[in-house]
Amino acid sequence: MQRIAYLALLAATAAWADNPSEAVPAAEPAAAPQPTPAPPPASEDPFTLSGDTISVEVPHGFSRTNARERVGFLLDYWHRRFGLQSEWRGDRVFLTGRVFGMDIKARFEVSDTAVTGQAADPGWFWRGRAESYVNKKLKKYLNPDYADP
Repeated sequence: MQRIAYLALLAATAAWADNPSEAVPAAEPAAAPQPTPAPPPASEDPFTLSGDTISVEVPHGFSRTNARERVGFLLDYWHRRFGLQSEWRGDRVFLTGRVFGMDIKARFEVSDTAVTGQAADPGWFWRGRAESYVNKKLKKYLNPDYADP
């Protein structure tokens, strides 16, 4: 077996020495690089939630500015605790991140009388817990007796 491989190597080398262009098959030209597909167009409103959502609404007796500040305290807590990111636009804030292995996408809007929130539905197992937790936290931070430490 080794002898056959050796003879094939000698024959290939001899053929190449006689006419290098015929002994070695021509390499195919490299394929032109494919253009990178364009990213999908950015949504006009990043506050748009698709699919099923859950909602909460907590009334408050503060000015809109003060209520917005208190919601900011809650967002700071969530950022420290869970790493959630927030982006304010006027009186609306958009939240993104990951908590307990679940992707979070939510928004809150501060009005003169209430703070309303919507989030992507986390599914039947977490739905009630998520609504209860967010409702409890909003009530805590919008309580007149609460002072951020």
